Amino acid sequence: MHQTFDAALEINLLHANQEGANHNRSHFDQWGITCFNLMSSPGAGKTALLEKTLSHLNKQLKMVVIEGDMTTELDADRLRSYNIPVIAINTGRSCHLDSKMVAGGIHRLETEYNPNDFEIVWVENVGNLVCPAEFEVGEHAKVAF
Repeated sequence: MHQTFDAALEINLLHANQEGANHNRSHFDQWGITCFNLMSSPGAGKTALLEKTLSHLNKQLKMVVIEGDMTTELDADRLRSYNIPVIAINTGRSCHLDSKMVAGGIHRLETEYNPNDFEIVWVENVGNLVCPAEFEVGEHAKVAF
């Protein structure tokens, strides 16, 4: 009985998250934005990879970053030095971004910028490969390393 409840709860959580992810993706599609969800373990180089990418593509493509971190904005501040919008999301105790958190980032994108001005959204997920792989955020593709 207990195992059935846990499985049902997990299915409901994933279903609710998937609905939110589909909603987020519809916003990206409406604006003509491609969204990439960047995932890896802590210290693997997600922010360094974004720094290289931003430095090489910043003049060719209009990009924005949604930066997930449990408690700080250190990585967000590093990426802001490339003169692109960075929306920081602190997850608190959560080990990953979910679609609801990214929806909050999308709302900030709509409020602070014109989303139609961007071509790519990079979502830098929290450094953890256990949880984020199951939780879509509305991305068109996942980048895991």
